[in-house]
Amino acid sequence: MFSCAIALLCAMTAVSAPAADNSGGRVFAIGSQNGSGQHGTVALKPRGSKTVVEIHLLGAPSSAEPAHIHTGSCRHLNPAPKYPLTSVVDGISETTVNAPIAVLTAGNLAVNVHKSASDLKTYVACGNLE
Repeated sequence: MFSCAIALLCAMTAVSAPAADNSGGRVFAIGSQNGSGQHGTVALKPRGSKTVVEIHLLGAPSSAEPAHIHTGSCRHLNPAPKYPLTSVVDGISETTVNAPIAVLTAGNLAVNVHKSASDLKTYVACGNLE
């Protein structure tokens, strides 16, 4: 179990550029924001005309942290979400988005995780989908 956790940690921190998986999906790094210490990956997996979005964060609390796909980049996000995602709880979120993977990876989109539903202005992690 411990060696699996170390392998996952190494794999998550080693991701610096998008990687493809054997299903035609892509994996992107998510970095910490505002000193949260939270970082990890977002995996996009094609499901026909939809995409499964999986977020895995290390250092995340057990409480729910809202997540969205926003237009823009982590440096300059449009505050209005383009696609809502299931909140991250215990570092994990999985959502099926009604958009093909090609649309989500065409550029100018980012996955953003917020501190809480009552503090959406504080971003704790973000990853560009390009």
